[in-house]
Amino acid sequence: MDCRELLDVKQYEFLLNYYLRVLKQENLAALDEPLSYDGFSYYDQAFYRISEQARLAYIEAFSEPPPPIALTNLFHLAELELAGVRNKPKGPKTLM
Repeated sequence: MDCRELLDVKQYEFLLNYYLRVLKQENLAALDEPLSYDGFSYYDQAFYRISEQARLAYIEAFSEPPPPIALTNLFHLAELELAGVRNKPKGPKTLM
């Protein structure tokens, strides 16, 4: 699901930039640990903490909570962008 349908441009950019900034500080990309299936790895805990901080910052900026799916999607989108593997969204198809 593309969360651009749920947020306006300012909200989308706010969350994406927030995640980009925090993920650079946290340097989660350098983390080398096995995949966790219980939700208690360092990565999982960092994800929960950073997402809660983003949720609170969003509420402070826009006076409403963000859609939970937007928090998850933009977190992972920021990871992809920092890794340099983000695919640019395709434009709308037009009928001819």
